[in-house]
Amino acid sequence: MDIRQVEAFRAVARAGGFSRAARVLRVGQPSVTRSVARLEGALGFQLFSRGQGAARLTPEGEAFLREVEHSFSGLERLRAAAQDIRSFGTGRLRLACAPALSGRFMADALRRFMDRHPAVTVSLQVRPSSTVHEWVASRQVDLGIATPRTGFSAVEDEPLLRLTGVLLVTRGHRLARLRRPITPADLVDEPFLALAQNEGARHAAEAAFRSAGVEPRVRVETANSATLCALAAAGLGVALVNPLVAEDHGGLPILAKRFVPDVAFDYRLLKLRGEVANRLAEEFGTMLRGMVTSLGHGSGTMSHVQV
Repeated sequence: MDIRQVEAFRAVARAGGFSRAARVLRVGQPSVTRSVARLEGALGFQLFSRGQGAARLTPEGEAFLREVEHSFSGLERLRAAAQDIRSFGTGRLRLACAPALSGRFMADALRRFMDRHPAVTVSLQVRPSSTVHEWVASRQVDLGIATPRTGFSAVEDEPLLRLTGVLLVTRGHRLARLRRPITPADLVDEPFLALAQNEGARHAAEAAFRSAGVEPRVRVETANSATLCALAAAGLGVALVNPLVAEDHGGLPILAKRFVPDVAFDYRLLKLRGEVANRLAEEFGTMLRGMVTSLGHGSGTMSHVQV
């Protein structure tokens, strides 16, 4: 099988005829006909129904075309990557981020970065923290931002951001009227909307309840903080989230109340261990560290948080 034969077959299938394919390829029709015939001989089955009029794919030809298109899409990605590498000052940055930081925080980071590099293409994938770790370990992304995970020895992580959690309540909730921080004792028998059990903040929240002798009445648990905001706004319960997520959902009918004792939400910057980061990834990581410094390390004392 020769790649030129495959290209001729693809051109005929796309153009709907041998003559039109020859014009697209800028070769003579006999050359296209020979290439397709040789490909059929190599494959051992007919690709087109021979006859008058347009070239019609056989069922086997249709199945083969699907595989050809899949392969050619891979080649197009390789060509695009080569162009990025070839062009000075341009490139591709591949990022994966946990949902909790994928709102305004990430949007602000990308705005700052792309102002400096307007020709750079950024691929941003928003995935659960465990998936972010997996993708960094398997080189599917250059950098990841996620909550801590164990069992990923190939991933090097550094502390990036620690945020103090806030408690979400509906505007008409009895706790909304309190002029002091909410405590675990205030949540006895209160429906609680919790993060998934593999999240560090979930363990920190449970420790806070346990130290106060309170058993939270977990009604719903989910890995997505944005979902917690929507559920809290629907009146299904109260939820502890990081203040950036609360800020992202400030349009919902919810209030972010201070909660004591503090419940920490930790996020890490991930890269492949022992790997020299590419220039774009290194610069984006440096910029993120600067942003975190300007945030005051996520003290949780933002203007929308009510005491």
